[in-house]
Parts: sequence; C-alpha cells; structure tokens
Amino acid sequence: MRFPYPERIPISRVATFAAVLFVAQSIEGTALYFSVGCVAFILLAALAFNAAGGLTRTSGAYVFFYSFLVVIVGLCYKAYLGEPADSNLLDPQTDILAYVGSIAAMLAVVIVGRRFTRKSGLMQNMLKESGMYRASIGCIVFGVVGATIISLLGPEGAKLNTAFSQLNQLIPLGIIIGVVYEIRRSHGTRSVNLPIVFAIVYVFIFYGLLSFSKAGMLLPLVCWALPVCAMRFRFSGIQVISCLLAVFIIFRYLVPYAQYGRNFRDETLTFSQKIALSARLLEHPEDTRQKYEDTTVGDVSGYYNKPQGFWDRLQFISIDDGLINYTDQGHVFGLWPVKASFLNAIPHVIWPNKPGLNLGNNYAHEIIGQDMDQGDTTTGISFSPTGEAYHWAKWFGIFVTAPFVWLLLFIIYDSLIGDIRASPWGLLVLAELSHTAPEGMISGAIYFITFSLEALVFCALFATFVAPFFAIAVLGPNKASHALQPSFRNAPNPRIPS
Repeated sequence: MRFPYPERIPISRVATFAAVLFVAQSIEGTALYFSVGCVAFILLAALAFNAAGGLTRTSGAYVFFYSFLVVIVGLCYKAYLGEPADSNLLDPQTDILAYVGSIAAMLAVVIVGRRFTRKSGLMQNMLKESGMYRASIGCIVFGVVGATIISLLGPEGAKLNTAFSQLNQLIPLGIIIGVVYEIRRSHGTRSVNLPIVFAIVYVFIFYGLLSFSKAGMLLPLVCWALPVCAMRFRFSGIQVISCLLAVFIIFRYLVPYAQYGRNFRDETLTFSQKIALSARLLEHPEDTRQKYEDTTVGDVSGYYNKPQGFWDRLQFISIDDGLINYTDQGHVFGLWPVKASFLNAIPHVIWPNKPGLNLGNNYAHEIIGQDMDQGDTTTGISFSPTGEAYHWAKWFGIFVTAPFVWLLLFIIYDSLIGDIRASPWGLLVLAELSHTAPEGMISGAIYFITFSLEALVFCALFATFVAPFFAIAVLGPNKASHALQPSFRNAPNPRIPS
C-alpha cells in the first residue's frame, strides 16, 4: 500500500465533496449564506492548489495546508458531529467572507506568481550523489552537539548560539536526507536506519515531550512521512497499522498532554525536574486528557459544543472569529507589523537591543482586554493568516497586504526550490509549511521569507559542504572505494521491485 502524494485534485470530485458537505450542513441547520461560502472556499482552494502545481511546489503546499487545516477539517468535523457550521461563532458572516476573499486572493497570487517564477529551482541539484549518507549523519551529529561546541567559544559563543538556534534545522534535514537515502538504497524495502531512529527519538523527546510542544512531537514524524510519500514507499500491513496507532495516540493523548503541560512550564526548572514533570503527566494519560478537557470547558474560542482534543487544534475558524469580531468593534491594529516583521530579520549581532516581536500574544491580550504590561507576556494564541490580515487593515489587509506577502513568498521559494520532491531542502520546506501556513499568520509568512530563508540556505550549504566532516566522528574517514550513493535527481519515482 502506498499513501497518495497529491499533485492535482480533479475538480469534479471536489465539487461532489462540496455538494455533500452543503447538503449535510443544510440538514443540520447551517445558514444558507455560510454553506454557500463553504462551497466557494473549497472550490477556490482546489483551483488554487492545481494552478500552483499541487504539492510539487511551495506555493501549492502553502495553499494545501492553509485551506485544509484552517477551514476544511473544521467544517467536516463539525458536520460529523451534527452541529451547524456557523454555530458558536460571534461573527459568522464576516468570517466566511474573509475566508472566501483570502482564498480568492491566493488563487490570483498563484496565477500571477507563476509568470515570474523559474521552472527549475536554483538549489535543486546542490547535493552530490556520493554525499547523502554522510550528509545525513553530519547534520544529525552537529544538530545535537553544535550548541555545546559553539558554547566553548566563551562570550562570543553565546552570541553565536543565539543565531545558531534560529538557523538550526539540521536534525530535521538529516532525517529527510536519511529517509530518502535508505529507501533508494534498499530499493523500497526500508525507510529508516539507526541514525534516523536516534534523530526521531531525540527530537520527539527534547523538542516535544520535555518542551510540551505539539510541533516538536509531530516534526520528526512529518520529516519521515513526507519523503516516504514523495518516493511512493510501499507500506506493509503492519506498518499501516502502526501508523494508525501512532495517529490515535497523538490525537487522544499527546496533544492534551502538551496543552495541559504548558500550565506547568517554567524556564527555571532543571532537566531532572522537567523529566519528573513529564513522567507524572504521562503516567496517567487518560487522567491528563480529562484534566485538559476540564480546563477548556467554557473556552470562548471553542468551535464545537464540547472539547474535542486534537480536533480543536485542526481548525482556526473559531480562533479567527474572536479576532475578527474584536476588529469589527473598531479595534484595527494597523500595518506597522509589516515593517516590524521585516526589520526583525536583522540579527542581534547588528542590532543588539532589537525589541522582541510576539504578535500573537498582543492579539490575545487585546481580545481579553488585558494590557501587555499586566500578567502573562510570554504566551498567546496562533491565528491564521486571514485572521491577522483582517485585524491589520480589514479588507485592505485581505486583498492587498496578504497577497503582497504571499506573492513574495511564492516567487522566492518556487524559484529556489522548484520541485520540492527533488531535493531534501524542498521536503524540509514542506515540513515547515505544515505548521507555518495554517498558524503562522501573515507575520509568519514574512518570517518565512526572511529568517526561514536564511536557515534554509545555511542548512543546504552545511549539509553539502560541512556535514561530511562531522560524519567522520561516527563513520570514520571517507574512502574513495565507497560505492556511489543514490541521487535525488529521480527521487519522486524510485525504482522499486514489484
């Protein structure tokens, strides 16, 4: 069995799906204007996805993750529960108009952007055929110990570590390179090796469990799944069952664990105290899940009548609704975050006193009516690009500001990456977009154009020219007699025996 890698969605099937959803919503009592808006959003999203080239391009991946995780999953699960799609919303009419306007603008940006985009990516063929395995090992090794090595430089090392932490995507990149290497080396019979397993477990524990981060727990699994699907890896029955079991555990237990555990997160905790806290919450996962649900009862941002665990995090309709409703009360934020987000790309080495920028936290405090100098100033809520664009400048933000940022993002990344399946950097971008596109907001898209672009170039150069030297510590010196390693050139269509 092979999991599909969507490149193009037949519009006839999309129309059928939208019609079925429309009927279900009508039976459940959804207002006609809202149901019509849902149909329009789904059809426009499919057109934009196809026009962008599907998941073969950065622009298509952005459209996919934005439309799917912001709106479509929430609408489908709402219909499954038998609840009207416009219920539990403060301003459903403006919400659906904002989403339809956003996806229409995104379709226009995709069409215009393709006229200015290179057909082949500038970074598509950087990694040589003989260097994949050592590049994978070197990225994982330096990703784990790099901060420690840099800290040995003293005070200057502390400054470098700040920059390194922002650029460091080496372990996820090492996982991606290693998965592609192992699939091609084994002719489709294996997808992991020992270094990959180590890297996945390391990120899952240190970036996920101990940090109470959903993204940290999901990132290594996404970095494994994306190249597996892109290379059309054939799963056995046991592997399929294992994947389904992992998804169930994540949905039912790990997401509530991460959300509830953040209430106890404290930067002053020692490493052993963090382990003890995580162990206490994981010891009785059902109890932790119940405590999380109890804390969300009466949550004003709840889209469903009752808390639904992970499903609450697979939609942004209700979250954006609060921000949109607040904006319509006369609280327009303004466009200064556009300039601030671009200036935020200046490193601390050049701008030592650069102010912090946490816009999601600003918006959260605005909604609850709390000044920024009172109470919590470190956490907030993630909103979708639509919610933030509307809060910035209402319809000007939807139809001018957001499309401008999307156009820059699509042209730059489509020109650099090309076919995202043909290089490890492309798959790394795809993994990051699964988080940035739905919940990174427009300011997150600007971050993706600036910081993430710097990190991408750094990781690509490191993997190509530096990582093989760090692999020597694990594999020993490279020998000229080593067999030629597989290439990414034909990665989307590997030769797999029947």
